[in-house]
Amino acid sequence: MIGPGGLSRGYARSAVASRESPAAPVRKVLIIEDYYALADIESLLCTMEGHEVRVAKSGDEGLAAVTEFNPDLVLLDLMLPGELTGTQVLERIRADRGQEPKVLVVSALVNPTTAPQLEAFGNVQTLAKPFKIKELSSRIQGMLAQ
Repeated sequence: MIGPGGLSRGYARSAVASRESPAAPVRKVLIIEDYYALADIESLLCTMEGHEVRVAKSGDEGLAAVTEFNPDLVLLDLMLPGELTGTQVLERIRADRGQEPKVLVVSALVNPTTAPQLEAFGNVQTLAKPFKIKELSSRIQGMLAQ
């Protein structure tokens, strides 16, 4: 829904776009991002690709949503409000669920030093902010195709 200030700011929402290919499975994407504008862009991008999307605005909310929503892919920011940082959320996901779901860390904290540390958790890719939408889309598609 588009409101006067842009896209809706309703969090913990879920949306599914109609798919071009009815035989293709609907993939679930969880976005854990506290910056409203970026979360809306990521959500719109994933919804337009036909994925079911849920957005969480804090680490605590995101970790709960992983259990409830059971996503195929998590887009995870590292700087989050609440008790848990993005890195702590990633640690807990891997401790509780093993190598699934796939995680794409999208953060300004991604750099040549932090990227290998994050990717060492397994089934994790990194994307530094700022980024190009085309690169984000390509990464999401690639990870969901694996």
